[in-house]
Amino acid sequence: MLQRLNDSVLLAEDDLARLVWTEPVSRQARAERFTRWRADQYIEVSHSADGACVQLGRAGARVLREAGFPHVAPVRPIADRVRPGLLLANRLGVSLTEDIQTEPGIGGMAWVMRPFSGGAARDDGLAALLYDLDNLPAQRLAPDLYTPQLLDAQYTPPEGYAVQRFIVEIDRGTENPQQLRARATNWRSRWERTEWPPATHAVFLWITTEGWTRVEDIWRAWTQHALLPAFFTTVETLTLGTGGRWQPWNPRRVLPDGREVWVWRDLAGQPRSLRPWDLEESTLRFEPPRAVSLSNITSWNAV
Repeated sequence: MLQRLNDSVLLAEDDLARLVWTEPVSRQARAERFTRWRADQYIEVSHSADGACVQLGRAGARVLREAGFPHVAPVRPIADRVRPGLLLANRLGVSLTEDIQTEPGIGGMAWVMRPFSGGAARDDGLAALLYDLDNLPAQRLAPDLYTPQLLDAQYTPPEGYAVQRFIVEIDRGTENPQQLRARATNWRSRWERTEWPPATHAVFLWITTEGWTRVEDIWRAWTQHALLPAFFTTVETLTLGTGGRWQPWNPRRVLPDGREVWVWRDLAGQPRSLRPWDLEESTLRFEPPRAVSLSNITSWNAV
């Protein structure tokens, strides 16, 4: 629990509960455990418009430092301006963790938030998945799949495996087109300076709270100034047909009216999946961009 909270920095209380208890637990038992953790200062709970949120407490941070963790999340209050983005990015991390629990081809998963690292180009969240190249049952590195070493710069996967990294970008509509272009340019520069470990593929996941109209602005900036492998979606699309829960690993949904909805779109406007074996592609590949129009975007989800 402390390790996942440390790597996430700030979690909605419900999301932390989903990581701690993979099986159903009574509300009373959950409340008693959270109350005890808070009293022992392992966690600190705060309340805002986003609901109850949890971060490391002083005792929790001390336990991790004594255990030799190289990076320990801050225990000071998280600024209000960054809380919504943190919670949304972590919602993806938690949902992805749940989705792959029964995926036999996945051998491990890591997730980390880096909101305080500074720099002109930094991810809102970073996930790494170890997967079997042939989509065969993988030998899992940890019983619960959580394998932080996958994010190490020098990690080399075993023979027959590869690592897929998801660089998460959360957009809440606060950046103007000029800022989006600068963000894309900075990512291009950082990408060209990055040495990726062997058998590692990386793709950006852009998620916006502002709908597909906003995706058009992001898309234009990205294809003109970054041109890096990226998938795009909206918060609303992620929750379609799920009863309000995100299921990023499930690439398409069938709605009650029979429509098939694709969650992710790539640079060329084509439907995509986070599963590396889908769409008959063994590896991720670059695709030439095409002009993006609002009419195209609004028709994508009714294929």
